[in-house]
Amino acid sequence: MKILGVDTSTPIGSIALIDGENLVAEHTLDIVQAHSSRLMPAIDSILKWGDITVDDLDGCAVGIGPGSFTGIRIGVATIKSICYAVDKPIIGVSTLEAIAYNLRWSNSIICPLLDARRSETYGAIFEGNTKWERLSEDLCLPIDTFLDHIKEYTPPDCTINFVGDGLATYGDVVRENLGERVHFADAIFNVPRGATIAHLGAQRLQQGDSDSYWSLVPNYVRVGLY
Repeated sequence: MKILGVDTSTPIGSIALIDGENLVAEHTLDIVQAHSSRLMPAIDSILKWGDITVDDLDGCAVGIGPGSFTGIRIGVATIKSICYAVDKPIIGVSTLEAIAYNLRWSNSIICPLLDARRSETYGAIFEGNTKWERLSEDLCLPIDTFLDHIKEYTPPDCTINFVGDGLATYGDVVRENLGERVHFADAIFNVPRGATIAHLGAQRLQQGDSDSYWSLVPNYVRVGLY
């Protein structure tokens, strides 16, 4: 199953092509130029590296946020247009889930954390290891409120792995609040990869699940921003 995965919800955009369990190609976009000017050329390059066209794809997966409002809109609009034009399934994937999935094999609670600005964070709670499970919806909360939310979902002695760029801003607050049971992932795991977006999309597609071109929208989390 050939799936194109795209995420532009953070400054580090990522595009990847997978074929079954195999990563065929992956390309990272840094912050130097806007995603809007480079996304389509990057997608074209990925398809050429994989020696396929969009007609050969079985579907496309796209990060729907939360994250950068402009970046999410660019990614979602681009993939919706491609899938509609060639009549391929589209799958929306949570940015927070894609980041948490980088640590899926850790035997712990996994909390992706992004800086939402306005003194707020984007976050969610997952359980890792063989029991991969979402324990909360995607949230936008002040850091203290989010940490209180974590305490409600987790036993006081469990390990909690945090991951995401929000640690640069709120890492000290997290450690002061939750103590020694907190671990921070290496920075290389802080962003959603196109390969992970594609993999999560493929899982849903294999289960016969996909989204509608018409109803799929960015997940800004903050109310009133659609």
